Amino acid sequence: MSISQKAGALALVLAVLSLLACSLPIQLLLQSPTPEAIPSATRMHPPTPPPRPPSPTPTWTVSPTRTASPSITPKTKPTHTATLPPPPTATPSPQIVAPTILSQVDYQVVERIVLTNAGPGAVERLTLWVALIRSLEPYQFVLDHEVQPAPVEWLNDEYGNSYARIEFDNLAAGESVETTVTNTVSVNELAHDLSLCFGDMPSTSLDPETFVESDDPDIQALARELSSTRGNACESLRALYDYVADHISYTTYESGDRGAVWALDHGSGDCTEFADALLALSRAAGIPARFLEGVTYREGERQDPNQIKHDWLEAYLPGHGWVPLDPTWGRFANRRDAYFARISPDHIIVTVGRNLSTLGRYHYFYYNWRGIDVSLSHQEAWTVSKAP
Repeated sequence: MSISQKAGALALVLAVLSLLACSLPIQLLLQSPTPEAIPSATRMHPPTPPPRPPSPTPTWTVSPTRTASPSITPKTKPTHTATLPPPPTATPSPQIVAPTILSQVDYQVVERIVLTNAGPGAVERLTLWVALIRSLEPYQFVLDHEVQPAPVEWLNDEYGNSYARIEFDNLAAGESVETTVTNTVSVNELAHDLSLCFGDMPSTSLDPETFVESDDPDIQALARELSSTRGNACESLRALYDYVADHISYTTYESGDRGAVWALDHGSGDCTEFADALLALSRAAGIPARFLEGVTYREGERQDPNQIKHDWLEAYLPGHGWVPLDPTWGRFANRRDAYFARISPDHIIVTVGRNLSTLGRYHYFYYNWRGIDVSLSHQEAWTVSKAP
């Protein structure tokens, strides 16, 4: 190699080093299938007590009942002649296009929890944590609420969820205690116009977690396959949403939370598996997504808590912020558009986020107690009705 060649190679190495140094009921929007086509489900799973320090008096933990999917009665497509103003909100960021509010409905939501000591021992102290419906723009606005008996503490978590902590002392064998939470909440029907899809994306809500295995190699490969040829994040999210709706069949019952890997491997699940699967695929594709858990209103349906409870999600799209998605209710082709970046005014959010530590990683409420030879059980009832 000549001297000029050696000098050229040395210059190239120095240039490289320099660069490195600088571097988704009530009225449906579309015709629905017959009620027989949609199963109902209930989910119960026994608790797994969290680790606790040694104590001469054991502490036990119990998980509440959860889940639901709607039974659909065909309804006429509603007609809206005007956009209603939302409840008082902060001025949106100029980079975010706010959704259109198509309608508003006010509900009274009552949750009743009864805890019973079956004995034979006495409960010295019983502590109950209840998740509370809160105002959450642009979805809903709480007009009034009441908790009985009065909580000893009000709490908030990292997602902004609100909780009441209630305590009971000296519960003898055979005795019961009751907690009632009553809310009046105004709920919006929302629609995002995704014709524009540009802007910044946050780096939050992308990490894998229990039941949302976005780091699983198969989930990552599937997310890349579905999103790599799409023009923007909105189109990628729609491809993921369609895949979940097309490839997971709704089941009437799943014992315990299964998670995204199980749902995609088995091609089945209830509303929780639908939400987990889309959460994991979205995060694997680089689209932030968060779990939503709440209750739904379905006109004419019996008030069965296992039919009222429901899970769905929201994802972050550039230029739009957090948009709602319900792949369970949108799993039918003729209802697919109604629950993608849109939501009907019958979805009432109770909590945001999966595996909430305040609820012992369970759902809706959580309780523990101190006592010896105690067997504690619970009953839960939800009533969702239109406010007068």
